[in-house]
Amino acid sequence: MEQQPQSASIRAKWAQSTLIRHLEREIADLDLPCDESDWAWVIPDPSLCPNGDNSCRRLPRPPPTRQPATTADPEPLRICIIGAGITGLYLAMMLDSLQLPHLCYEILEASARVGGRVYTHRFGPGRAEYYDIGAMRFPKIPPLRSAFDLFARCRTVLLPYDYQGQRCPAMFNGVWLLPGEQAGSDPADDPFRLSVSEGGVVPDKTVAEGAPSILNRAFAPFIAALSEDFPKGFEELMKYDHMTTREFLQDILGLDFYSIWYMETVGSAAGLYDQSFTEAVLDAMDFDYPFENAESVDWYRVDGGTDRVIEHMHERASVKPSLNARVTAINYNPHARRHPMAVQVGDESQPRHYSAVFNTTSLPCLRRMALGPRVLRPGQQAAVSAVHYDASTKVAIKFRTAWWTQHCQILGGQASTDLPLRTCVYPSTEPNPEGTKSGEGQCTVLLCSYTWGQDAQQMASLLHPDTSTATGVADFLCHNLALLHHNYIDPATGFSYGYPRMLDIIRQAYEGYHGYDWYANPHTAGAFAYFGPGQFRHFYPELVRPAAGGRMFLVGEACSAHHGWIAGALDSAYRGLVQFLQGLVAEGRVPADALRRVRETWGAAGEGEEIPEEIIAWQVFLAQMTAG
Repeated sequence: MEQQPQSASIRAKWAQSTLIRHLEREIADLDLPCDESDWAWVIPDPSLCPNGDNSCRRLPRPPPTRQPATTADPEPLRICIIGAGITGLYLAMMLDSLQLPHLCYEILEASARVGGRVYTHRFGPGRAEYYDIGAMRFPKIPPLRSAFDLFARCRTVLLPYDYQGQRCPAMFNGVWLLPGEQAGSDPADDPFRLSVSEGGVVPDKTVAEGAPSILNRAFAPFIAALSEDFPKGFEELMKYDHMTTREFLQDILGLDFYSIWYMETVGSAAGLYDQSFTEAVLDAMDFDYPFENAESVDWYRVDGGTDRVIEHMHERASVKPSLNARVTAINYNPHARRHPMAVQVGDESQPRHYSAVFNTTSLPCLRRMALGPRVLRPGQQAAVSAVHYDASTKVAIKFRTAWWTQHCQILGGQASTDLPLRTCVYPSTEPNPEGTKSGEGQCTVLLCSYTWGQDAQQMASLLHPDTSTATGVADFLCHNLALLHHNYIDPATGFSYGYPRMLDIIRQAYEGYHGYDWYANPHTAGAFAYFGPGQFRHFYPELVRPAAGGRMFLVGEACSAHHGWIAGALDSAYRGLVQFLQGLVAEGRVPADALRRVRETWGAAGEGEEIPEEIIAWQVFLAQMTAG
């Protein structure tokens, strides 16, 4: 079926506008050898925009940098991919599809496994005895199209992910409630007794309005403006790009300290309101995508764990990654035309030489490498040292039975609480294979704690490698789970189970636990990029630029408008490869057909491309101007 052009998402438009502003300033400083009228900053031509979307701003194409050389006898191209996570393996898939006989690649992975932040832990051989430490749920929305395209290419079996669930509890301030038992028609209800009139510290009017309503009041005007008239909406949002969410709520909405504490406690994670307000607005759009004719978003998970995708990608790669191959240094020699990039691996006596390097590691890992002069642009060096990475910790328990379903009738969804575990994620219902009874093979692994920010750091402090803490962690988690579930009604007695009995049920079913802190992993040093105030506007345009004369490319989820998502990692890999090929085509080192085939085969997976062609052309042009 013919692919229809896709209009860019709000995140992508935001990224494009940021890029254009950044490039306009740089182009203005150039003394281009052409008539000034040919290089107007913006061509306001709606025909250049996908689907007639005249909200995008477009740049003209740059002049050629040099005369293309002959391609009759192409020079060999050696590519280095640093990192065997999903970004690196996706690059391998795209390079393999080119089938260029003079191109080869290597994948260098510092750890002992492939997959990076796509990581699944298995408690046993059963099909449902696992939990995803990394990426685990995927909303089917247009901005994340490339992830679902990859799933299709890998013949991945997707199952519904029950995001809402049934009979999931909430517990704050020691007050336990089920959905439907919370505030009724009276907006002044304070089910968790946090208001001043109930003896708490939160103003009554804040509790009466509720955290979701207040956040909607903060976000909705920007979301509506961005959706209806992007240029005006973008200008308005940029007025507050220097603010944290906390500052916006305090200075613009006029909320007091305890109102903001209340909102962060019941609807976010401790410390996340200290990050960028614009990030919070765009995150809200990711989880509440603005559909015109739909009321909900379908969520999916990978049958058997998300690392099944990694397994397929690894099997498919024509060149397998080299494991335990830690890159310690990268240097650039602008006078070595064929292989200007030198990569030092471990304690090898000599560096390896390449035509280009694609770094897919997290920015903190890149920061540890010894980078020679001109390997990165100054703005990239600043970004590598400063971009904020959020903390994320998961702890799962393997039980003998799914006691939460058996005793509490909970199916899917998640519980929210101010207990240290914060978010408890219940497994979605497993399908019953043919010939089995209903309920057989049901998952008995509970993601009992999923935390971010300061909550994650505090939970991670319990996951000390000292094995003597194992019993203490298990007891602590069982205690939190018993508090969260003790008010469910026992149908046999008609009374609540109570804390002692629920704790006994949980302990009797307990088999073992596994926890993971992404900040403690030396190969990630953080969970995902979460930009601070002003960081995206200043750092994103740098992170997506070719460096080292067009031979060094930063890719990975942090280098995408959709950071924090697998789709962002994939989109960045595609962008980096297109930039590389664009430069090679300009130099006559690969035929233009190679670039066309990549765009046709892989570009349709994205959303009308995060970075338009003429912006990439300018990025490559500017990189090649500095190559000598």
